[in-house]
Order: sequence, then C-alpha cells, then structure tokens
Amino acid sequence: MPARREEPSLFGHSPLDRAMEIVAPAPVSPESMQIAAALGPRLRLGTSSWSFPVWRGFVYSPKAPASEIASRGLAAYAHHPLHATVGLDRSFYETPSIETLHALAEQVPSNFRFMVKAHQACTRPFLQSDGSTRGDVAVARRHGAGNPRFLDPTWATDAVVGPIVEGLGANCGPILFQFAHLPIGKGEMIASAQALLDQVDVFLSGLPKGPRYALEFRNDSMLRGENCRRFARVLQAHAAIPGIGLLPSMPSAARQAVALRESGLDAARQPVLLVRWLLGHGLGYEEARSAYEPFDRLAAPDAASRHEIAALVAACLAAGGEAFVIVNNKAEGSAPRSIPLLAESIQAALAKTNQNPESMPSCTRT
Repeated sequence: MPARREEPSLFGHSPLDRAMEIVAPAPVSPESMQIAAALGPRLRLGTSSWSFPVWRGFVYSPKAPASEIASRGLAAYAHHPLHATVGLDRSFYETPSIETLHALAEQVPSNFRFMVKAHQACTRPFLQSDGSTRGDVAVARRHGAGNPRFLDPTWATDAVVGPIVEGLGANCGPILFQFAHLPIGKGEMIASAQALLDQVDVFLSGLPKGPRYALEFRNDSMLRGENCRRFARVLQAHAAIPGIGLLPSMPSAARQAVALRESGLDAARQPVLLVRWLLGHGLGYEEARSAYEPFDRLAAPDAASRHEIAALVAACLAAGGEAFVIVNNKAEGSAPRSIPLLAESIQAALAKTNQNPESMPSCTRT
C-alpha cells in the first residue's frame, strides 16, 4: 500500500488527524489494499470531487456528518489506497486562495497529487453579458465580446498557476487547461485550428516552467490530420501532455490515443498520462445526472471504456510513466464504485502488456 504522509501524530493535532476525527473513512477492504500495493505508486486513480455525503458507507464512515464532508472529508477520501489523486474542479470557476489550497494539501498524504483545472477564463474566448466567462460558449459568442484573458500567459501565471503551485506545493499534479467546444472557422474569432494552436504555442511558452500542463480539447477536429500533427508538436515543444477526455463530442479513448500516436505523440508513453472518464453511453451532463443520481451505485457499467482506459494506463505504467485517471460520477453512476473495477482491469491489462511489451490499445469503437 502506498506510503502515507505521516502516521497519526503523538497528540493527534495535525490537520490530517483533526479532519479524520471529524470525517472518518469507511473500512478498506483487503482486496483494495492488495491491488493498490500490486499496481504501485505511479498509478493515480481518483474522482472528480470528494464532496458527496451519499458515499458514506464505502468512502466515508456511515456516521460521518454530511455537513462536514466537503470541508473535512478529503483526508478520509485520501485514506483509501486506490485514491491517490482527486480532480479539483472548483478551480475552473474560481482559483482558490493560496491559503485554501494549502489547507487542502495538509489533509492528504505526501504521495497524493491533485489534478487541478485551470480557471476557465484561460480557455474561453468570449465574455457573457455580465462580463464573466461562465455559462455556455455559444451564448457568450452572440454577445461578441472577446475575453482579454483568453490564452494570456501573464494573467494565467499570476492568477492561476502561481497560486496553485504555491498553495499545493509538492502535492500539485497536472494543471489542466480545458477548452469548451469552440466555434472555429472563417468569420469566427478563431479563424482556424492552426491559428488556435499558434496561440496555444505562445501561451505555453509564457507559462512558468516546472508544473505539468495538460490540454483537453472538445473539438474532435483538433485530432485530425495536420491539426493533430500540429497539436502534437506544440505539446512536445513545451513538455505538455494531452488530456484524454471521454465524452460524447470526442472519439473514444483508444481513438484519441491512436490519432495522437499517428501524429508523433504517444500519449501512453509520455512521463505523465492524464485520462478523464467524464461521461458514458452518449449522455450529456444533465441526462446523466438525472439517470444516475444519487451516485451511490454503478448504474450503467461501461466495460468497453473501462478496458480502453486500462490498456492506455497499462502501457504507461509498463513504460515507467505516471498515470492519472479521474473518474466522474456521470461515467457509470458512482465514481468510487468504478475505481476498484478499473483497477482490476488495469492489473489484467498490465499483465498482458508485460507479456507483450509492444501491445497497444486497439481502436475498436467510434
């Protein structure tokens, strides 16, 4: 089982100790401990958030106070040996203060890493009528107001990357720049995919060196032909990585990986792999929410996606890389229920990969 930041302190007064006293973890099964130990510390599975009281009984103690889980539940979440990362999604809407981030880092073990979403102002080209970047991009586009912070490396450095790195310290994992589905073409603010990638190139050039940056697009055209080749070159030039997101507007995980590999970037053999299992079965967010709430059970198993993710992760681990997989409740119904099954699939895929080092995930689905 991966090492923890600290044993409970002699007097039980560390922030981690205090959080665990308020929100205790659920018992961990021997099977989870064994598979976590077998897969090792370079595998980082986690959920998109930890603040779900309905997870009492299998993540948190059945008696954990529901009102404390969002603020104090992270330590109990991170106690689970298969939870070595978590997605910090709230930072997409507002970058937390350095103090808030530091307080979160104090609740987790030293080997735990946060996958942090950068503020959406970095990646949304339009402003809403109220001057914000929240809400639907298509609605903002109709107002015609450009966002001056879009791909502005100075603002991103000062307002986003700097606080994240300082606040989380050694617990900072990949910083993800998530792009919405963007209008690209003649007459649009973004004239072409190549023009967008030129902006991305300049943007990454201006960011501080050191953090691992990831880019996730939701236009499938970015993974085709010269667009994908240019995307791969830009990522490689800045030691950045692709964020492979599973959602209806994009090809499957395997197809994304194949497109990148054929363009000169093997996502599974980079130092870091990042996969986010967001949606399944062709559902949108609200459809999945309605179908799967309250997110306490595996409502819609998606074995095909699970096996594709496992194959990518196994290839990464076999090559010596570090693999992050963030699972959303809306993928199968309950992210922490998905994780043990995903770990089992990764173990099986890793055994197969070790037997045949040249094996790669096949592209079997659209």
